[in-house]
Amino acid sequence: MLKIAMIADLHHFSETLCDGGKAYHLRESSDQKCLAESGAIIDAAFNQIAESDCDVVIVAGDMSNDGEVVSHEEVRAKMQKLAEKKKVYVVYSTHDWCCDGNARRYKGDEVIRDVKTMTVKDLREFYKDYGESDAYDIYVNELGAASYAIKLEGVRFIGLNDDYSGTGKAGYTDDHFEWILKNVRDAKANGEAVILMEHHLLMAGISPLINGGQMIGNHDERVKALAEAGADIVVVGHSHMQRNTQFTHENGNVFTQINLGALCGHPGAIMYLTVDKNEFRTEMQKVEKFTYNGTEYTNEYITEHSKNLLMGILRSALDDKDEFLERVNSIDQNFDLDEKFYKPVRMVVKYLMNLTVGRAGRLINFFTFGKGVNRKAVKQIKNENLVEHIIDIFLSVFDGSAKKYATDDPVYIIVKDVASLPVRVSNVLKIKALRKEKIQKIFAQIQEIAEELTNSSLPDNQQMVIKR
Repeated sequence: MLKIAMIADLHHFSETLCDGGKAYHLRESSDQKCLAESGAIIDAAFNQIAESDCDVVIVAGDMSNDGEVVSHEEVRAKMQKLAEKKKVYVVYSTHDWCCDGNARRYKGDEVIRDVKTMTVKDLREFYKDYGESDAYDIYVNELGAASYAIKLEGVRFIGLNDDYSGTGKAGYTDDHFEWILKNVRDAKANGEAVILMEHHLLMAGISPLINGGQMIGNHDERVKALAEAGADIVVVGHSHMQRNTQFTHENGNVFTQINLGALCGHPGAIMYLTVDKNEFRTEMQKVEKFTYNGTEYTNEYITEHSKNLLMGILRSALDDKDEFLERVNSIDQNFDLDEKFYKPVRMVVKYLMNLTVGRAGRLINFFTFGKGVNRKAVKQIKNENLVEHIIDIFLSVFDGSAKKYATDDPVYIIVKDVASLPVRVSNVLKIKALRKEKIQKIFAQIQEIAEELTNSSLPDNQQMVIKR
């Protein structure tokens, strides 16, 4: 039996890169992750893992926030302490070498872009003791990044760098992928379980409409080939969404993707995978508490920070025009919301913040001649705040706790009715056949997303048993 602790998307941001001023405040309030607190959260997580009964720790990429050398130096020092008690293996990815060239530090009101960052080749040498030095087989891609294969107790572990496919999208060249398949087949011939780890997604966790841009190139054919070869599990990060997805090949092999939530964002996830001779078992734990600047915080702090990504913008829209405009514009440096839009935005936000399910239902039914949403379902929860329901769904997307509502539950009925509205409207409108087919395909995906978030048929995202 082997037990593996799995984490992803640490996004460590060194406190030396900010002074807590206005520019930093705007940056951190527009992020789902905790930034300055990331080191404290990582320390707490590593301590929790060190005291657990796991044998190995694997990290599925994005150790640093934007490839900053100082952030990498600090996070590796933390890994070195953990490695005194547990074996640690990592893969590095786009945020580890700042692929968009946007590493920043913050001083007062200033955003300064003079931060020294790692290159891909730097990363290979920097993290060689966390995978490559234990490998029996190594593949170096055109970027100079290494994938590696390691033999553990009854398990073949393959850490993959998926940043280069030769097509401008994450993934693998054909030569690289053949190297992967060779190791998978060799492991299965020896009766070993096969666990892969890469950063980007192989399968759409919720829907291609949401996760399509987070997946590697040629993902469908890659998934099929890996399942046919007998790969058991692939561990991924990137989406920050805790989500388990499975693909069953026609030969009967079941291939499972475990998409890990971000360590420094809600839910602060640590996933444990136990490999037994008959089954795999997963169990998610959260970073229970951490100490930052001498004050102890619980996991709720991480949740509230993620929630504030939405609520902070909404509240500032009501109370502070300047802060609202700065918050919105800080999300994207190329976006510039003019203050003339503030008054209409404030009116909409004020209405939304006080909007009940009952009022929203009546509004939808007014514009759809009573055919929008089920009136009986709306009446059952008419006094509940709509924004609170939206926030609950937003958080559940990241922690994988999507509540499985009964099909007669009013929330399930209302969400299903609202999601089907675009399809119903497009059926009434006269749209050219080809265009209508494309539009309805998107609308069908919206319905699938609604179903996944309220009545998922997928495996439990937080605790699962997979037969071998």
